[in-house]
Amino acid sequence: MTATNDAPDSPAQDRWQHLEDRLAAVEQRIREQGTATLGVLDTHLARLDALRRQLAAQPQGPDAAGSPDRHPGPSAGAAH
Repeated sequence: MTATNDAPDSPAQDRWQHLEDRLAAVEQRIREQGTATLGVLDTHLARLDALRRQLAAQPQGPDAAGSPDRHPGPSAGAAH
């Protein structure tokens, strides 16, 4: 608005409108990307939960697996 009348200053009003439009577009993009990110996180958490359940259902220890060639790992004193 100019000091001499009540008519809006068109170039200044256009600049503000442009900024408001850009902010609205950024806000929309943030919402969309946030929703997509939450979907990906949910998928990964579901996979981790399934793996946790699978591991919890398996017998514990090397002998419980029933595989005679399964070793617990190298011993501290073994030289290779």
